[in-house]
Amino acid sequence: MKSLAILTVLIGFAYGANHMCWSVDRISDELVKLADVNKDGIVQQSELTDELLNDWNLSNGTCLSYHDFTKNWALTFHDHHDTSHAFFNNLDLDNDKQLCFSDVAVQIAKYDQNPTDGQIQPAEMNAFMHAVHPDSHKNGGHGHGC
Repeated sequence: MKSLAILTVLIGFAYGANHMCWSVDRISDELVKLADVNKDGIVQQSELTDELLNDWNLSNGTCLSYHDFTKNWALTFHDHHDTSHAFFNNLDLDNDKQLCFSDVAVQIAKYDQNPTDGQIQPAEMNAFMHAVHPDSHKNGGHGHGC
């Protein structure tokens, strides 16, 4: 009986540790912090490209597989896998099960108030995330049980 109780606590801890129920605003803020290498509070398009190339395992230097995106997104931003899958599907414009930089660039460009400056302001990233993240309609956390 004691072993069952310990196992239950460990499973609960593991589940909670990986699903922190971040709000979409928090995810947007963390995404800016992660990509903003020079720490000026603005994501340069080159910084976003470097982030995708170096830290997100782009296959062939241009696209992320469905699996790689879902795994990396869930681990980095604490979304559940089903939320990460839905987010991937929202970003994958041509439904080829590959998330290419062009897919993301086209999506972000819709929310870029000054598309010729090569910069993504935090407010623009936030607007983008609220438009395409599957749980953006919720005020608090997201995913199951949040």
